[in-house]
Amino acid sequence: MKEKLIAVVLLLILTAILPIAVSKCSERSFAKPTVSTSDTPEKPKDSGEILCALTAGLYKYSYSAETLKAIAILMNTNYEANPDSFKANDFYGEIKKAADSAKNKTLRKNSEALFVPYSETSNGTTYKNENYRYIHSVASPWDCYQTDFDANAECVGVSLSGIDYLCKNGYSAEEALLWYLPDFEIADD
Repeated sequence: MKEKLIAVVLLLILTAILPIAVSKCSERSFAKPTVSTSDTPEKPKDSGEILCALTAGLYKYSYSAETLKAIAILMNTNYEANPDSFKANDFYGEIKKAADSAKNKTLRKNSEALFVPYSETSNGTTYKNENYRYIHSVASPWDCYQTDFDANAECVGVSLSGIDYLCKNGYSAEEALLWYLPDFEIADD
């Protein structure tokens, strides 16, 4: 129980720090900072560090390793489709491991990386949306098992809690993603 409490506190601290780190990384300053180097976040050195940070932003302690891998593939796809909309700092541990395993994998439809929307949960099904005509509605009944289930939640694309359920019940990250995106393939770039 103590380990879970520590993990939750660390996750909350990381969640609070991420927006600050992102804003500091995106600021342009021509003057030298007046704080020590250890107080100044470094800009990510490569896309792997950015992918790790994006995956960390969606991390939940209860997610399985395969769920983290699925999230990393999703973030890598969205980063490739629109890299200018993402800025982040580096995080390590299980998240780094998941991000590294997905670094060269992207979701593709007809060989093209397209932005894939996602939500924490759905109301038991995902929806079509005019803005994402390449996304189809699929069943996601396991979302109803979530403690934060909302019968009115509308999810277009991928349900993260659904991915987690599938991964915890034997699906690989790739299989879980393809459940929600049956017209896509996972490509090794």
